[in-house]
Amino acid sequence: MDEVTVATQTSLENPDETADVSRQLVFETEDTIVIQSRVAGGITTGWHHNGDRHAYGYVVEGHALLEYGPAGEDSVGLSEGDFVYVPPRTIRRVVNPTTENWVIVISFVGSGPPATPVNAPQPETEL
Repeated sequence: MDEVTVATQTSLENPDETADVSRQLVFETEDTIVIQSRVAGGITTGWHHNGDRHAYGYVVEGHALLEYGPAGEDSVGLSEGDFVYVPPRTIRRVVNPTTENWVIVISFVGSGPPATPVNAPQPETEL
């Protein structure tokens, strides 16, 4: 993009939709992808990571839980108006425990695919 560009809600494209999750492309350059993601109420997304990309998010609407960590046992609550940073290769998923949509705008900075599905992390077992 070499000039000022405005993306309106009606101009957003749906490059990736899965059951009850909508990801709309806002902007894309060589090293940055900006999306608006909507997670429907009562939905838990699949486990994934963002490869070598840094993820910066702003919660536009709703409340959700971000589960993450080597064993998937860490979590943080995210509410309207919150900002969140997720380092590259952090395995995580979103849980929307409410009946309302959870909407977040995410900027992925770096290279490679913005999302890679993975198997659920397994809690460590003691020997």
